Amino acid sequence: MLKINMIHLKKLLFSIVFLLFFSFNLYAEGNYIIINYGISNHDVGATAGSKNADSRTSTITTDDDDLGFILSVGRVFEGNWGVDLMYYDLGSSSIAVDKLDFVKIDNLEYETKTSGTITNDISGYGFGLIGASDLDSGIFGMSFYGKVGVHAWDKSGSTSLLDNNNAFAGSFYNQGIGGYAGLGVGVNIHENISLNISYDTLGLTNDAGFDNSSSLLGAGLKVNF
Repeated sequence: MLKINMIHLKKLLFSIVFLLFFSFNLYAEGNYIIINYGISNHDVGATAGSKNADSRTSTITTDDDDLGFILSVGRVFEGNWGVDLMYYDLGSSSIAVDKLDFVKIDNLEYETKTSGTITNDISGYGFGLIGASDLDSGIFGMSFYGKVGVHAWDKSGSTSLLDNNNAFAGSFYNQGIGGYAGLGVGVNIHENISLNISYDTLGLTNDAGFDNSSSLLGAGLKVNF
């Protein structure tokens, strides 16, 4: 029930943000929307537990790449700096475990009940500052930007391996506040519309840092209005 409510809450907040930004004067300079879609990568740390680390029959397979997106809206003020608000969904990662009695994930050790798979879905919201070189003025004009801020992340998923016991779920499927940073470049293809390529990194930690990070190398569109 909690998971369903969180999904509904995210969709509601997402809709409110869009309504607010689209209610701005469409001819006001400095507002922007960026949507980038691409390859996500997750820092998946899983090894055999200490009681069977040397077992030749132990098998751990991690899948740390997926597809994801980042949607950013914001405003750049005079002086080429501004504020950035984003929503992201970085897809999933997974850990497949076979023939193990113990598995170590994020420096914590768990006893496995059977062979199986642990999935992990990552999404969240962020707020920060952005610095831009310009507003993509002129056809084929280029612009560069960098941004840094904090984000509220949410890790959810399921497992057929540990039966979702409370100890595992409480430490692995959780929420927190991490840091995020990104770099991007745009090439203007139409008035106020540019192709955009960016690299973003997001820390899944509770101290606004960049530990246990996930990243997105993406491409998409940027619209200035």
